[in-house]
Amino acid sequence: MKRTLLAGAMLALAVSACGQAEEPEDDGTAAGGDSPEADGSPEGTATDGGSGDTATDGGSAEGEEVYVLNLYGDEEGFDDQRPTEYVASEFTTFSDMEWDEWSGAGARGGGEVLGTWCMAQGCQDDPYDVEIELGEPVEADGTRYFSTYTVTEYDEDMPEEQRDALEQADGGRLNVPARPR
Repeated sequence: MKRTLLAGAMLALAVSACGQAEEPEDDGTAAGGDSPEADGSPEGTATDGGSGDTATDGGSAEGEEVYVLNLYGDEEGFDDQRPTEYVASEFTTFSDMEWDEWSGAGARGGGEVLGTWCMAQGCQDDPYDVEIELGEPVEADGTRYFSTYTVTEYDEDMPEEQRDALEQADGGRLNVPARPR
């Protein structure tokens, strides 16, 4: 029963998030629709507490902050930094994330990954451990967002066909806002 409910929730999220991803234009900005700002982070996410060190708190040395567009609990998405629960696309979710680095140039962390691409293998009940890097910040309405992810280390129990399925699901692209927020 739990597996059926979880699979249904993942499918509903996948359907509701369709069309959210937007390829950056040649000038490095995203184009498209309208999205309201989130009031805050939903339960299960962690945002930067602001220690004042912009190079590790999500900003570059010049003070520019970089976010991800997190679809966790919000189909429109919200700006987030260092999320523990991160719905990156309609296909891929990262959970139990711990971030070693978060700067204006990139982010690096580890946790678990699951998605629609591994539902038949039961990954909702037993996600795969991964290490990831976020990169290629793009600007959307004055805010910078990471637009790509790369898996730098896979769980040894993750079969090669699941690695390929993850890569094919969203090609390492992250959602960025479609329209100004």
